[in-house]
Amino acid sequence: MSVSLPSLPVRELSDNWLHSPQEQSALLRRIVDRIRGSLELKVVLQTAVDEIAALLNLQRCYFFWCFEDTQRVQVVCEQLLDDGRSPLLGYYALADFGLWAEAIARGQLVGQPGTPESRSWGASPLLGESLADYLLVPVRGQDSSLGYLVCLRESSGCWLPGEVAFLQAIAQQLEIAIQHAQLYEQVHKQAQRERIVNQITSQTRQSFDLETILTQAIGQLRQALAVDRCIVHLVELEGEPDLSVNDDDSTAQDPAFRRKHLYESCHPDFPASVEDFDTHGPITQWVVQHRRRVVIANVDQDERIGPDNEEYCKAQIRSSLVVPVQTREALYAILYLNQCSRVRFWSMNDQKLAQAVADQLAVSIQQAYLYAQIRQQAAESAAQAAHLKATLQELRATQAQLIQSEKMSGLGRMVAGLAHEVNNPITFIYGNVPYIDAYLQDLVQLVKGYREACPNPPLALRALEEEVDVDFLVRDSQQILTSIRIGAERIRQIILSLRNFSRLDESHRKLVNVHEGLESTLCILRDRLERVEVVRQYGELPRVECYPKQLNQVFMNLLMNAIEALETQPGRSGQIDLRTELVMSPESHRALIRIAIADNGPGIPPDIQPKIFDPFFTTKEIGQGTGLGLAICYQTVVTQHRGSLTIQSLPGQGTEAIIELPVRLVQAIAPRQMEAQICCPDAAVSAQIS
Repeated sequence: MSVSLPSLPVRELSDNWLHSPQEQSALLRRIVDRIRGSLELKVVLQTAVDEIAALLNLQRCYFFWCFEDTQRVQVVCEQLLDDGRSPLLGYYALADFGLWAEAIARGQLVGQPGTPESRSWGASPLLGESLADYLLVPVRGQDSSLGYLVCLRESSGCWLPGEVAFLQAIAQQLEIAIQHAQLYEQVHKQAQRERIVNQITSQTRQSFDLETILTQAIGQLRQALAVDRCIVHLVELEGEPDLSVNDDDSTAQDPAFRRKHLYESCHPDFPASVEDFDTHGPITQWVVQHRRRVVIANVDQDERIGPDNEEYCKAQIRSSLVVPVQTREALYAILYLNQCSRVRFWSMNDQKLAQAVADQLAVSIQQAYLYAQIRQQAAESAAQAAHLKATLQELRATQAQLIQSEKMSGLGRMVAGLAHEVNNPITFIYGNVPYIDAYLQDLVQLVKGYREACPNPPLALRALEEEVDVDFLVRDSQQILTSIRIGAERIRQIILSLRNFSRLDESHRKLVNVHEGLESTLCILRDRLERVEVVRQYGELPRVECYPKQLNQVFMNLLMNAIEALETQPGRSGQIDLRTELVMSPESHRALIRIAIADNGPGIPPDIQPKIFDPFFTTKEIGQGTGLGLAICYQTVVTQHRGSLTIQSLPGQGTEAIIELPVRLVQAIAPRQMEAQICCPDAAVSAQIS
């Protein structure tokens, strides 16, 4: 929407491009290409101003942002062909535009026809009385931000419709470039915020020394926001330990200065102000009372401070951003960002960065307090704390052992009983299937014999034969027997898995070549691996003391899981990586072999990863899986071989199973002696899921 202007005579131009659509398109493309040549917002805007000023032979061309919330404009770019005109970069009141202020705030097109009766601006910081022709074209940015291209020139005519349309076309393309630049700037500033917060987080993890954390944090924040002073004031909390330095140690250091409960980082052009800082000043009291952020563009205009405040005058503070450093439980500190060299209007990015740093500092201070409390309590009762810790660990271990023992004992009895009860009747079924098959074949032969001996049976017998449909009965009986045989075999395999789960078959441990076990397992599965590429990365391994049969079963289960995962992605080439290496345990300093089996399948969803070692847990369809494969793997590796089994998986990036086994077994549990023990994630010894 644009402001309506009086009807004006058309002014003739000598420029041919205005009357040639082809030349206009070429000019527009050239200007747009130059505008989009950078992702820096300032460069984009300055390029647009320079191009428009040169094309239209303007005396002055500006770009300013309009801030409706503060009723101000900020001139960010300019091009002056009038050498006698002073630069106008900076902030101005929207009211300086007189009667046009309302139209500008609404984002309307504003044009100056150049006639005395229509000049209603009055004195303006942007428009001079000597220039008769001006045009303000709105430009929208990201998040409803509003800017204007301001074109001014000496002319006795008016802006032609073609010129206005051409400028509006440039403005439309400029809007796209501005949005891209603002998005780039937003991402860059977000990365800057994250970088500073991550640095503070890293410092917190490295040390609980609050002085080091605070001085480095405010130094980084001051440089990132280009402020003149950055102060953090620790609020004294009742009952909390004193973490600040003593007054005797309050020697100033560059760039950070400190006093009890105060830390400051300031620009070299300004001296330290912590000695004159009033810890009970008006802004401090307001933040303590309201626990909200304070944004002050001009301290002289803030009624809480005023122009005669001695502290602010000594520190030469002109603008201030004050952020509480707090959690939901308590206010730990107050962060002050002070600008002394100029009046500063704090942007949302300034406030977000300061708030992000304040939030992280709150966590750091809270952790430092907790750490100090722990150290203080430990110093007062070190022996008692050690005794309580040992007792607590013993109780937890005993409790976990009792719960796990009882749970696994009951599970073992249930599995053994179930296997026994099911095995007897299924043996009857499975054993009688061959007899039924033989009897059926005999009956079929008998029927054939009757048919040959009596090709023309009586009508009643022929009707009965058609009603019974002997041929169908013969075919269907064979299919039924096949189904019975398959089902019985499936039940037998389930019973065998249950028996293996409750008590592995007796075997002897011996020294074996792990690579031979992997290759024999791959040989067994070669029919399932026809469309899967197997990549071997075998290291030099010694012979390993283990129970080879049980370990091969682990390889079988893990490889089957990988193959079945790859089969769920028929349109993608499957790959299984086998990697072995010899490593040293950092805890026990003994030799371990590491076996990794990885696939490029769909991965395991995070919500089911904690359950994958639970007995009977499966994601397969009913009848397709028993849910005992990984449980037996974990039992064999961890309990029997005293090793570790880790599953690492990310959705869409495949799954990797990592087995670590000691080269020599120490106090290993033989299969005959080992009860079924599957550890759930909340047990004392849990599977590692990452």
